[in-house]
Amino acid sequence: MELQTMPLKVLEGKEKPTGYISVASGKGGVGKTIITINIGRILYSNGKKVLLIDGDLGLSNIHLMLGITPPKNLYHFFTGSASLEEVVIPVEEGFDFISSGSGIRELVNMPFGKLKTLIQRLQDFAEGRYDWVIFDTPPGIHSDTIAIVSSSQIPILITTPEPTAIADAYGLIKVINSEEGMKEFFLIVNKVSSEEEGKKVYESIRLVCQKFTTAEPKYAGSIKYHPKLIRNIIGQNPFNDELIKELTRILNRLSLVQAKPKVSFWERLLAKLKRSI
Repeated sequence: MELQTMPLKVLEGKEKPTGYISVASGKGGVGKTIITINIGRILYSNGKKVLLIDGDLGLSNIHLMLGITPPKNLYHFFTGSASLEEVVIPVEEGFDFISSGSGIRELVNMPFGKLKTLIQRLQDFAEGRYDWVIFDTPPGIHSDTIAIVSSSQIPILITTPEPTAIADAYGLIKVINSEEGMKEFFLIVNKVSSEEEGKKVYESIRLVCQKFTTAEPKYAGSIKYHPKLIRNIIGQNPFNDELIKELTRILNRLSLVQAKPKVSFWERLLAKLKRSI
């Protein structure tokens, strides 16, 4: 595989904070998970330690695409039947993932004190150990998706040129903007025939957001339709050179910076989960 280099930006100083990326979509089937995995692969190929967390509750599929069957998942961690180290599965050294299994919805019935302890353990594990933590969120308007996306430093939204995908992408932006006051989203248009088509899709979403919300989506870029990806997925090999090239250009536009925010990702997430309990 041809590896792509990119000028990742890191703030100077002794402490290198962990960055948090969320990848979301208004509907399923738009390529969200394969894009998530390949973003992780690009960052790892550029010398970063990466943790993927499959937040697609009860429908985890990162492990299926990678051809890896995890013996334990996040459900076992939250129920106390596995340590955090047991649920972290290596793809390569320094490139790991956690499968959610069916466990995160158990948080709804979990006492807040226990939830806080578990979230803090996740924070202690991730901070300092990984340069980037990437969440593959559930498609659609779920409370879990809203909490993760609105807590992350870099919220990426995936859509396609299909009218239903465009409408659902706008719907997700509108809900997060309304409920959390979040304005900035980075839009990637997948499965396009040309860059021009991708820009038209973005412009249609931007205009309706401008009219009915305070959201200000940013155009990150487009990804062409790659028929070979279907065969790759069937063969449990989600990595693709052409996709890697296009995503590398997109990530360069985002100017990824590992910055330390005033309130950490985990503190924001915990506060949002507390409201939903």
